[in-house]
Amino acid sequence: MYSDKPNTNQPPANALRVERWSDMPKGTAPARYEVVSEDGTTKAVTLAKGNRIILDALIQQPVYCASPVRISDRVCILRRDYGVPITKEMYSNDTATDRAKFGVYFLSGTVRRIDGGAA
Repeated sequence: MYSDKPNTNQPPANALRVERWSDMPKGTAPARYEVVSEDGTTKAVTLAKGNRIILDALIQQPVYCASPVRISDRVCILRRDYGVPITKEMYSNDTATDRAKFGVYFLSGTVRRIDGGAA
């Protein structure tokens, strides 16, 4: 799921660079999602707080990996505990941060909100 080989292309223009929690969707109340795994099985999961915020952000757009709010911790939980299909693509030369190598998270499968609050 993760590619460590740097991509020489640029990440999508709409990729979200997160500096603080307020840069992401606001809802934290429990919400249900339908997650379709790689083998085609479907399951419903309920997420709240930080896990919901990260998933709502990924549903809207790709998200830069490195951030002060520890996005990668939540991504690991979403992938491991809830089976959310999230991939990471690596890129070279981030002019905004002067990093030689950086990653962007993407939803790689189907995930949709099935109930619970606005995104």
